[in-house]
Amino acid sequence: MIKSTIQYSTSRNFSLITTFMFMWVAINFSPQLADVFGYVLILSVGILHGSNDLILINKAMSDKKLKMTLVLMVYLLVILTAAVLFYKWPLMALTSFVLFSAYHFGEQHWANRVKGNAWAVRFFFFCYGMAILLLLFFCNFEDTSAVIFHIAKYSLPQNTFLNGLVFFGVISIALGSYLVHSDYVRKKSIEELFYLLLFFLLFKAASLIWGFAVYFVLWHAIPSLNDQIKYLHGELNIKTVLSYVRESLLNWLVALLGLTLMYFVFKNDDSVFITIFFSFLAAITFPHVLVISNIYKQ
Repeated sequence: MIKSTIQYSTSRNFSLITTFMFMWVAINFSPQLADVFGYVLILSVGILHGSNDLILINKAMSDKKLKMTLVLMVYLLVILTAAVLFYKWPLMALTSFVLFSAYHFGEQHWANRVKGNAWAVRFFFFCYGMAILLLLFFCNFEDTSAVIFHIAKYSLPQNTFLNGLVFFGVISIALGSYLVHSDYVRKKSIEELFYLLLFFLLFKAASLIWGFAVYFVLWHAIPSLNDQIKYLHGELNIKTVLSYVRESLLNWLVALLGLTLMYFVFKNDDSVFITIFFSFLAAITFPHVLVISNIYKQ
């Protein structure tokens, strides 16, 4: 327990210090260059943290007789369905991507620190994640609106993100004060509020892509990697980290190869590539959310 707490604290300290460094990047580099850094973070650590889903599924299955071939088929079917949704009904697909991501972010941030009715806890995860995403969208309204229009040909009113942020922010605070373990609230409430302030400053200073990349990698992907490695190998150290990377390498390379091919096909059409990029993220996010949520239930 003490070792786990130390690892958690070290991870948070690393994320905190690195966030300030990346805010400096946002202030001192052009948005275009920062976006390049952002894509590199997302496609490296970000994609890596979702590349081991099949191994996680295999470990989590209660019925070991269930063939992994069937699991792989279902997994690929979910990815294919997400891709088709983005092609046929982009607005519905984009909305689903945001909703799934919101729940996933909230669950990873608060898992094991909440108690109470399961549905209330799930709703809290969702509200917290939505508040984070809406804060990002509100601070980068023009870029977010442009991406939504490129993908779904739909324009949002300017006050949409602010109204949503206030709504989900208030619910998150109310539910959090009730569901989060009282000792954590007593010791860490100021710290959690500080993180929200930090995210606001980051999102205001950074572009949409850079701000999302920093939050996604430092505050979600890396903590998630820590949890996955400990789930698969029992502890977190250099040996188990390398084992995780080795196990994930093939899936990670296949994903990068597919996106790279799409880039060269559509590199002269930025709007199409943005659509493909977010479709790609959504396609691998949907099954990943289901896998990780099942692990946290255990």
